[in-house]
Amino acid sequence: MLASEREELILDQATRYFAEFGLSAGTIELARRIGITQPLLYKYFPTKEALLVRIYDRLFPQNWSPALEALLEDETRPVRERLTQFYQQFTRTVLTYDHVRLFLFSGLTNSALNARYYTILTDRIFTRIIAALRTEYVEAPEGPPSEDEMELVQSLHACIYHVAFRRWLHDLTVEGDLDALIARKIDFYLDGAAASLKALDAAKPRPGSAGKAAATSGAKSRATAGAAKGAVSPRKGAAKPATRASKTSNRS
Repeated sequence: MLASEREELILDQATRYFAEFGLSAGTIELARRIGITQPLLYKYFPTKEALLVRIYDRLFPQNWSPALEALLEDETRPVRERLTQFYQQFTRTVLTYDHVRLFLFSGLTNSALNARYYTILTDRIFTRIIAALRTEYVEAPEGPPSEDEMELVQSLHACIYHVAFRRWLHDLTVEGDLDALIARKIDFYLDGAAASLKALDAAKPRPGSAGKAAATSGAKSRATAGAAKGAVSPRKGAAKPATRASKTSNRS
């Protein structure tokens, strides 16, 4: 067997092994399952950490097509159609047994790997989804994604991920058509996301808005003061006839 072929074999077997037993599983048992010695394993990967880094480096991109990113950016198609097709493909090709379980184990035992994974998600998926949603639902989108927008998009991603968790962690069968299920979840999300995005955009401070608000407030204060003065004047004028009547009564 060529060295390159054995390296791929080790990576394939190690990916499934750690996905099944977690990142704390030992390399002695891994080598036995592969059919090699532990020293030979360490010839290819000097440490267990180096092996895990290689697994995670190839885990995300290996089933990832750049066409999916292009799909999210395709403004000739409605955002609902883009998101539905994107997550249908993402669920089938990326959210595999190995991918989902290793993602979970990395979060539980190795925060560095998990942080790298989330950086990839943010750069390649979340920012593109935010841009697509802004184009569809915000009149004049501007500036980098806000924390609130990022939270909104991550709620969608978590919803899709939960389908994979049910399949690969809880061993629960997803009843019916998986694509139809994803489409319903996108519909449910977008019906609320449109209103949420518009509200977030309306709440953003605009250049000069503070000055306008102050001017408006001042105008309202002056108008209120003027109204108050006007309200007092008639009462003073109304008191005078009563006084004249009283004097006339005294003369008679």
